[in-house]
Amino acid sequence: MNPVTRRLLDEIDDPELAAFAQAWDALEECLVRIYREGTCPPDLEQRHAGLRSSLERDLSVWESALLPHWQATRIDGASPTESPFRTVLAARRPRAVVGNLDLMRTLPAAREAINHLLLERGARSDSRDPPPPRRSC
Repeated sequence: MNPVTRRLLDEIDDPELAAFAQAWDALEECLVRIYREGTCPPDLEQRHAGLRSSLERDLSVWESALLPHWQATRIDGASPTESPFRTVLAARRPRAVVGNLDLMRTLPAAREAINHLLLERGARSDSRDPPPPRRSC
């Protein structure tokens, strides 16, 4: 798992968001492996299909919360014109990943958006914690 994401997950108390972030991390790992190897063995293809399907379903829950975060990212120095999540999930088959450098360049924007949402949610949950007890003199 991405080390920054892992650390941020320790700071939130939202199992659904944590599950989404972990699933995205697993998909990202899968995509990078397919891209680097230039091929996709059947077990990885099955994993890709399962992750992609569940993330496509679950993205609708997080899409509006992720929107301002991905809009603040850059892909090749420019603001994204569409959701990096939708762009990545549009690669329905592993063969769409092989040699697709543009897709690989989209992954960091999605990761950054997730990490910023985790950071925001972690800060929000910290603000709900009761203040520490006051010590009497």
